[in-house]
Amino acid sequence: MTEAELFKHYEKLYFHEQQRKEQIFSRLNIPLAVIVALLGFYSVIIATDYKKLEVIAGFTFGFFGAFSAGLLLVGVYFFADALLGKMDEAPSTPNKLEGWRRELQVYYADEPDSELLVAASIRSAMYADYMNCASLVTINNDRKASSLYYCNMALIFATSTALVAYALAKFPSL
Repeated sequence: MTEAELFKHYEKLYFHEQQRKEQIFSRLNIPLAVIVALLGFYSVIIATDYKKLEVIAGFTFGFFGAFSAGLLLVGVYFFADALLGKMDEAPSTPNKLEGWRRELQVYYADEPDSELLVAASIRSAMYADYMNCASLVTINNDRKASSLYYCNMALIFATSTALVAYALAKFPSL
């Protein structure tokens, strides 16, 4: 591939990863709703007559309730990691590039083909920007996607263990 083709590839990859980042953020709505719903479900579980349970049933209830709460905390940790994660970099702003271009024009003013040297330097900087930014955004998106997956898994298991705790608390009264 030529440098121009690689530049187009890195630019395309950067914008693809930006769209992927938006998709990951939009997928965080459901885990947030599950976290809020699970917190509300814990208040329902606590409102049950779990204190009237026998010793083994009470211990099992406490174990599943505590395990569910621990899994919820794990889910919240991975949710926060998927939401915040590491900071991405963006390519240089037009103002920064223009300022650097003017500095290069002054620097290369004595050269016979100064405009070509300035253009090559700017192109090289933009090439490096897109290559570095696309790489970093790809790594960060992969981490955010993994964190979203672990968040979902922790919330699924937290919900199922909370249901077991609720069933243990409600079973004697049925």
